[in-house]
Amino acid sequence: MIRLRCREQQHEAVVRESSQGLEVVVDGLVSRPDVEEIAPGSFVLREGTRVEGFHVARDGDAIHLFWRGAVYRLDEEREGQRGPAARHAEGGLEAPMPGKVIKVAVAPGDRVEKGAEVLVVEAMKMENALRAPKAGVVRSVAVKVGDMVAPGRVLVEIE
Repeated sequence: MIRLRCREQQHEAVVRESSQGLEVVVDGLVSRPDVEEIAPGSFVLREGTRVEGFHVARDGDAIHLFWRGAVYRLDEEREGQRGPAARHAEGGLEAPMPGKVIKVAVAPGDRVEKGAEVLVVEAMKMENALRAPKAGVVRSVAVKVGDMVAPGRVLVEIE
């Protein structure tokens, strides 16, 4: 079992193979996702007729998940660790994986709606649109077109 923290929420997760395939238990809820790795760090999730892609990158105890246009940082908590792992302020949009910024659609002071495209990072010849996790005002933009970024780097902050 591993304990993961995403912002202020802590979750306990177990991933294991069963006779029915992959089994994932998060906070006691069991699911059996059909997940296929299509490239290192790139996956496809199939559920009925729905097909979704997502990316995962690990940096030490931090797991960076890019899914549905949003970036999530999951910090693995180990036994004896005190307090939550260091994490960025709420509203910080992080790079989901190593890549190159190919589009910046906002500037400081711009108002954005939840889900609006903020910037695009190209990784492994795939374009990944990063979207606003909430409605608000852009406080800062730390990158420009052409910049190379690493997982977990805060690219845009939204208040």
